[in-house]
Parts: sequence; structure tokens; C-alpha cells
Amino acid sequence: MPPSLIRILDARGASRLALSPDARTLYFVSDLTGTVQLWSVPVDGGVPQRLSYEADRVGAYSLSPDGARIAYGADEGGNEHWALWVMNADGSDAHRVSTQADRIHHVVDWTPDGRGVLVFANLRDERFFDLHEFSAQGGNPKARFRHDGTGFGAAVLGDGRVAVITNRTRGDLNHVSLVERDGATKRLTPEAPAAMHAAAHAFEDGILTLSDRGRDLPAIARIGLDGSFRFVVAPDRVVDDLAVAGTQVAYATNVDGRSEVRLRSDGKDTAIAGLPPGDLATDLIGGSLAVARDGTVAVAWARFDAPSAVYVAPPGRPAKLVVPPQMAGLTPLGLPEEDLVSWKSFDGRTIPGFLLRPRGAPDGPRPTVVQVHGGPEGQARPLWNPLTVALVAAGFNVLQPNVRGSSGYGRAYMSLDDVRLRMDSVKDLDAAAAWLAGSGVAPVDRIGVIGGSYGGFMTLAAITFCADRRWAAAVDIVGIASFRSFFARTAPWRRPLRAAEYGDPEKDADFLESVSPLNFIDRIEAPLMVIHGANDPRVPVEEAEQIVSTLRARGREVDYLRYEDEGHGLAKAKNRADAWPKVIRFFEKHMGPAAQQVDAAGGTGEQD
Repeated sequence: MPPSLIRILDARGASRLALSPDARTLYFVSDLTGTVQLWSVPVDGGVPQRLSYEADRVGAYSLSPDGARIAYGADEGGNEHWALWVMNADGSDAHRVSTQADRIHHVVDWTPDGRGVLVFANLRDERFFDLHEFSAQGGNPKARFRHDGTGFGAAVLGDGRVAVITNRTRGDLNHVSLVERDGATKRLTPEAPAAMHAAAHAFEDGILTLSDRGRDLPAIARIGLDGSFRFVVAPDRVVDDLAVAGTQVAYATNVDGRSEVRLRSDGKDTAIAGLPPGDLATDLIGGSLAVARDGTVAVAWARFDAPSAVYVAPPGRPAKLVVPPQMAGLTPLGLPEEDLVSWKSFDGRTIPGFLLRPRGAPDGPRPTVVQVHGGPEGQARPLWNPLTVALVAAGFNVLQPNVRGSSGYGRAYMSLDDVRLRMDSVKDLDAAAAWLAGSGVAPVDRIGVIGGSYGGFMTLAAITFCADRRWAAAVDIVGIASFRSFFARTAPWRRPLRAAEYGDPEKDADFLESVSPLNFIDRIEAPLMVIHGANDPRVPVEEAEQIVSTLRARGREVDYLRYEDEGHGLAKAKNRADAWPKVIRFFEKHMGPAAQQVDAAGGTGEQD
């Protein structure tokens, strides 16, 4: 029997970790109750305790220096208007600190004395994020750093000074500035070369950060408070996460989409043992890696065939499972098993990806869905996605490509789709479909495509600009249909960052019109389903409305799912339980029953 869809949708994991100062309590978020909430559990074992109740959804959070309180962000209906809340570490005395409901508050850290919370917020102007200090008890915030742009990272030094990270022309090009206690600032990074400086942490008499200054692959660098710079850990692969506590440095390297976690302590650099194959359970907020001052390391660990689990490695010992995945009674049979694959694109470049097949299924061609990640600077990596798992359980293969422009392979690869190179990444999708058919993985007429966010744009672009591929079906989730309308409606603070990636809405207007799927909608032949949240601040719901209404005005049938209490994606379990079965039925309707093996020409093969 294939895995039950009901059980797949009810399986749950954990991510976004923190350790108490004494490393005895683990904090994490989970949607075990249907929405993302904050939980805690003793590291030595015990029953997890839910901490947050008033919030519709919890975002970033931070423990006070003494571990007694938690500051966290919460929003409503997926609108990403994160409000600042503070509560005791046991969940009691939860109270809202911020007062401007139409503004965004990104929790950064606490002040060293534990009385204040540092927050990047766009209180002055919705386009700009300044660093503010809020009293944990409430009241008017104190501005600590003013910046006419965006920035979301900071490292609080022991003497109260703060090193802030601000974005330059794009989110992966940053400056680091030192903010004195009296408000004076000094920039610690040069104008050239432009580089990434991310995940800043106080360390000894300076700052540790992830940087690719002068190199292709991000590594761990130390920035002195005098502006000096040197790499501390610089392997021949991407370092994509970093956690620091005192002298303990935990980090993760990216190995073809999988992770290796290491601890640098007392002059030694060792791999964390005891983790199964997988990778960090990263999302837009992050926090999948935590370390305590005694060297205890906590890891939120993701796989294709199980929801993310949390492992904790005490000093000098292998990692042990502390928060197991909630498997809802699922067994391995029929869940995804992956192969790392690659194919040649139109210009001879090799494109990597993960091919997922039902475990235990017979060999041979079967209907295949190409699932495109968002970003565009994202990366397909081992991760439990209930929709992906449900597709595989229904008998489909799923190919997750890392087209040019994906992260995880260095800046050169990530820049290959910038602005006027945009359509080269779409051609990589076309090459993926050609490889699926040519290698016998899928019948040529039973290849579909699906994607969310930027992956939604890629889905629409594939069926528009590569219509000759004759895609069997397509599902666009919160995708861009027109760059003109997208730039006009997306949140104001996002426009400069997106312009650096996609093109300037004024200077590059003609080009952006030439790559907007809405302008070439008559080319679409593939059956289409569109899914969107009404409160999406990143890709406003009008992107979905216009592609749906335009196709319907031409007499085309379009399946459209709009969720009034969602934003950029489906965060609520009840909405995923409504949408994902409809997606499965949609692909089955247009691509045939996937549970049957088919020959390369598209016919159904008899099974023994």
C-alpha cells in the first residue's frame, strides 16, 4: 500500500533552534498543532512544552543572556507584519511590546544586560529598516542605528556596542558597521571588493561572519573592530551556516546540497558524528544550528523521507536524537529515495539536481514532476515537503533542479541568471525535461512542472517560453506573472533588492516586459493550477488574479485556489490539507495514473 496522504499531511518536524545558556533546555519551533509555534524540551529527555499561544505564527526569536526570557516575532494571516513579543522562558507572561501593527519588527538579539531587545524595524519609513532598542517591558523604542535601506543582522558585543549588517545593492552584498554606545558609527568593510558579510557573531575581540570577499565560495572570516579582515575557516566548499557562543564555533558546509556540521573548539575542528545523511532544515528565517558555551551543538536535520528532527551533540560525544520527527505512523515503503543527478543544458553547462522516486517502486519510466525552488538564490536540498512526498507516494517521480542562479555552488554560479541572463535558467528547465525523456526516466508526454514563489515564475515561464516542450500540467504557487505589476505592488522595502536581481523596473522595463509570462499568455497550452495567499506581501495576490482572469477570458479552464488567511505560501496545516490533495488529483488527471509503470512512449506497461 502506498503511504496515506492523510498521514503525510499530518507528519510534523522541528526547526529554528536555541539552547539555554546552561545547555540543559532546547528551544524550537514546530507546526505540530497546525501553525508554527515555539516549544521547549529538556535536552536529557522529557515532554515538549508549547510556549506560544497568542500568536498566529511565530517568526524569529532570541533568548535573553540569562535564559530567563524570550523575545519573538509573530504575525497574522501570513502578512509578515512581525510584531515584537516577550515572554518568560516557560511561556508565562507573554505580552506584546511593539505597538505599530502595520510595521515589521525583525528580532535580532538582547542587550547584554537583558533589559532591552534589539530589533530591525521600518518604523520611520516602510522602505527602510533602522536598528531599535525596545525595553522588554514596553514603551517607546530607542533608535540605535539609522539606515536608508535594509538590514536584518547584528552582533551584540559584551560592552553594549553593536556590529550591524546592512544590505548594499542586493541581499548578498553587505556592509558591516560598528555602532558605538553613543550612536556614532564606523564602517568596518571596504567599498571594494563588494562582498557578502552575513551571520555576524561577537567573537573574542572582533566579529565572525560568513563572507566571500575575494573568493567564490563563502567562508568564515574574522573582522576586527579596526576593520582588519582574515579568513579563519576557508574550505573548498560553501560554508552556509554559522553559530557562535563564547569561543565555540559551529558551522555547516554544503556538499552538493547535503550538509556536514563541524565544531571548532579549543584549536580543534571536528565533524559532528551521529547524524544520518541529510542537511540543515533551513527556511527563510534560519536558525537550524545552535551552540552553547560548553560546546554543546544542536542541529535541526532535514531529509527527503522524514520531517526535520533535532539532534544534540554534547561536548566530545556523538549527536543524539532529542526531538524525533512525528511520522504519523508512516513506514519507509513508498517514501522518497533520492539520487543526485545532472544533465547538460543548452550551452553545455552541467546542471545538478535531486531525482526522487518512490522507494520500492519498479524500475522504468514513470510520470515525473519538475519541482522548482524559490529564491531565485535558493537551493533544492534534502527536505521534508509534504507536497513532494505526496507526489512521490502517488507514484510520480519528482526532479528538483538547481538551475543556474541557485545558491550552494558559489557566487559565480549564483550570478548566472542575473537580470538579462534570466531566461538562461528557464532553458535549464527545458533541458531537464529533455533529459528526463531522453534518459528514459519519464515518458516525453508525461512531464509536469510546479514551483513556488520565484519557482512559480519559473513554472509560468517554462510553459510560456518553452511551450514546445508540451508540458503535461503545471502548478504555479505564489509566482510572478508580470514583473511590471510585481514591482508596483510588492512591499516597498523589497523593490531595490529585487531590482538588483531581476532588473530595474524603469531602466530595464522593456526587458522585464519581454520575460513576463503574462505578456505571452496565448502560448500557454499546458493545463494550469494557480495557488496564492490573499495576504502575500512579497508576491501580491494580484499576480495570480491576473493570470487566472486573463486565461479564463480566453475561454481557458484554470484551477485556482485562493486562501484568505495565508501569505507567501501555505503556512497553515488546514490549508495544506485542502490544497495538496487537489494538486495530486490535478496531476493525476492530466498526466495519468502515476502508480502504473509506463513505457517511454507513454503507454501503460503491465506489471508482474
